[in-house]
Amino acid sequence: MNDEQLDKQLKAEFNRHKQQNKLSRAQVNQFKKQCKSQKNRPLWPRMQWTFTSLAAVFLAYLLFIESQPTHQPLYVLDVEQYQQVEVHTLQEGQYSRALILQKQQLDSAKQTATDNLNQVYATRGRLIEKHADTWFIADCQQQTLLEISTELIAQITQKNDYQANQVGTLLAFRRNAQGQLVSLAALENSDSATCS
Repeated sequence: MNDEQLDKQLKAEFNRHKQQNKLSRAQVNQFKKQCKSQKNRPLWPRMQWTFTSLAAVFLAYLLFIESQPTHQPLYVLDVEQYQQVEVHTLQEGQYSRALILQKQQLDSAKQTATDNLNQVYATRGRLIEKHADTWFIADCQQQTLLEISTELIAQITQKNDYQANQVGTLLAFRRNAQGQLVSLAALENSDSATCS
């Protein structure tokens, strides 16, 4: 048998089987119907693809945002970002250096200094020891011990009954700009008042 005869014999056998196994019109319509119904895919795989796509878009957005320069380049002149500026010049042949501080820094330093001065000018303390000619008062921060003569106490107290103050009495005192005591007064209910 040569190849041509074998080829003819195979084609004839194929056609005979094709005729024997031919589908009816109803079977063809049934297969078409089944194929169309398989196009309704389940919901979960579509949701997975949707979430994966959204995650990819979000990741791309984050990478884009991170790649954008958000800070100024190193060599951009912006005087506001510096706390102080030094100016070096030659004036009439003489070297001159000036230091310029920012206004916000100066304002906060002034406020801090004012608060410190007010605290120094008006403070509280406890009478810790009392002698006939001298009183010892410790300030509330336990940083300063004041030794005051009774003549000065008599002069700066508002009441004449300053001798009635006992050891442990809470006292308020004020100073002037030179640090001298200008007033001294016992606080009411000094036993229950806290030193602060």
